[in-house]
Amino acid sequence: MTDPHSGWIDPNPPDAVDAKTPVVLAVSAIVLTAVVVATLIGVVLRATDDEAGETVGVVALLPANVPADGSFGRSVVTVPVVISHQAASAAADLFAQLPVRADRGVRLVSGRQRGIYGATGETPSCDVVTLANDLDADPALARIWGLALGLMPQQIPYYLNSLTAVVLLADTWVTTHALRDGAAHAEQAVLQAGNSILVDPVGVPRVHCASAAPLVPPAPGSLARYGVHGDRWPGFAAARVVAVDYAGIDAAPGAGDFTVVDIDTGQEITTKSGGAIDLRGASVPLPDPAVMNIPPDHAESGDR
Repeated sequence: MTDPHSGWIDPNPPDAVDAKTPVVLAVSAIVLTAVVVATLIGVVLRATDDEAGETVGVVALLPANVPADGSFGRSVVTVPVVISHQAASAAADLFAQLPVRADRGVRLVSGRQRGIYGATGETPSCDVVTLANDLDADPALARIWGLALGLMPQQIPYYLNSLTAVVLLADTWVTTHALRDGAAHAEQAVLQAGNSILVDPVGVPRVHCASAAPLVPPAPGSLARYGVHGDRWPGFAAARVVAVDYAGIDAAPGAGDFTVVDIDTGQEITTKSGGAIDLRGASVPLPDPAVMNIPPDHAESGDR
């Protein structure tokens, strides 16, 4: 600096300070903070999306004993189904004891668990003989129907004879099939409680009686990953839906009669397993139910 008295000039003057510097630094800090926060929010949102999972398809809601689109034939439901308050209460108490599986979004239950199905007194809720006759009268339809279950047409009457007519006491997730363009298309569905179905020897749903449609276990994964197609009935909630465990580890195939609930009285009764068709003692080899009950890969689609 220059001494006003001596005229000496300092050869190393102090650095000049720009008045704008503090403002620039402050703005830079704010921008950097915003970038960091936005990045963290993006990470959280991506993690949330990964947990929820993308929607993989739709699940159709099928009201009790109403034929669905793409039916395989006439309804073979034999009697009106009205679940009494006593039967509904007994079922609700049973299913309430089952936890919701986080990986499936529903309650899993063994098909041989006593009391999970209902019965309509002395008259079975499904006419198995009529279904067998209808399929026998239409070889092309029988071939398509059997293919959905991995059956040859000549096996169908014997397979149907191994099934038992019951009534669902809870809304139940299944893979159903619709007949379209000469082929069976797998679709995810929730059958409302009160639907009449046929179950196999390990208690897994195999036929929707109102549509004569073949059933297989639901797709792997969570029900929460599916959108809903159809009108929700009173009381419908995903957390109340059940899916039948298809492993069959608690009972060997052909394990005997089923313990079910009389839908009129709410009392447990025994219903005979299979044997509705008179095959005059003849038999053919049939697939092991436990093997048949492994969900097929195509059941994941659920497109409608």
